[in-house]
Amino acid sequence: MKSFALFTDVSLNPQRKLGVGGFILIPMSFLEAKPDDIVLDDVSARLEIKRFAETSSTTLEVQTVLWALEFFEKNLAGPAGVDLRIYTDSQCVAGLLERRSGLERNSFIAKRSGRSLSNAPLYRAFYAAYDRLGFQVIKVSGHSRTCSHDTIHRTFSHVDQQVRKALAIWLDSPDHNTCLPIGS
Repeated sequence: MKSFALFTDVSLNPQRKLGVGGFILIPMSFLEAKPDDIVLDDVSARLEIKRFAETSSTTLEVQTVLWALEFFEKNLAGPAGVDLRIYTDSQCVAGLLERRSGLERNSFIAKRSGRSLSNAPLYRAFYAAYDRLGFQVIKVSGHSRTCSHDTIHRTFSHVDQQVRKALAIWLDSPDHNTCLPIGS
């Protein structure tokens, strides 16, 4: 069975409601390397970046994971079983599987307001992807000290840095009002 690791992260400017999501998809064997043996250019070469407008932090986190899963399904998921592990520092994404039964039981309606959850369509899409792919979600502590980095944290940290850099470049550019993917 083929095994893959999917690292996702986002960077958001909440005042402008503009964000950048990014991911890398790598074979699990990549994570067997020692942290100092990871060539960051190899990580960068696999990095996918996309711009999102009119978004919030929670929405952006789930949008990015769904975009990455769509990429995975188009490019790597096949009829034979595939083991996929998603690494994220998003508490929302990491907790979605645990919250599933309660959200579905309440039909994605907020208990306090009685209104439909604003991210209900994204949550439903996430659960549908989980049902198709059976992935595992692993919470990574974001922004940890460099000296404590193992291979997973070093890889995640690099994705985090590149996503923040991409947002800064976008916000400094004259086209920051457009929502087009950047990178390949």
